[in-house]
Amino acid sequence: MFFYTIVNIVVAIIVLIALTYLLFQLYVLKQGNEEIVVLTKRRTPFVMEDINFNQVVLSCDIPFVNRGKQNGTIMDLYPRHLLPQEQFDSVRVESWTMDVARERQDGYWESIIIEPKKGGTIRLYVVLSATTGNIKVDTQQFPGMNIDIVYQVVGRTDWHISKNRLTLSAEELQNAMRQ
Repeated sequence: MFFYTIVNIVVAIIVLIALTYLLFQLYVLKQGNEEIVVLTKRRTPFVMEDINFNQVVLSCDIPFVNRGKQNGTIMDLYPRHLLPQEQFDSVRVESWTMDVARERQDGYWESIIIEPKKGGTIRLYVVLSATTGNIKVDTQQFPGMNIDIVYQVVGRTDWHISKNRLTLSAEELQNAMRQ
């Protein structure tokens, strides 16, 4: 009889622990997490920042928002331009990003905490340098270029990396260079 009483107490403790764990998981699920999204489809058109005989500097602004229920931190954010030499070798490409609210020109992304339902703006810079020395001639056959915006986010859960893509089209480049 004593043995059955101990077994009943142990089972009751295990059930109580399992129930407490289940309630805790439901509480955490209700709390939510961050959901930071870079809205590349709502970016501004590329504009010319600077041009000289050898190169052109373009920029565009890209909004981002935290759609989640908790604070999130963008730990790192960088562009990855995709214009291989095999596709087009008349220009060399450089690109970098910065937070418009905290401008810097060194290409370093300063971490930023984004509150729920708030956001900001990223400025993307693209520098096209001519290989022959004349940027207007070298960009005439420009095929268009995809640019991935890669960003590392951390919130209540482990960090994760997300990626969104935008395109600098040949027409958009020519329009920006006519400004």
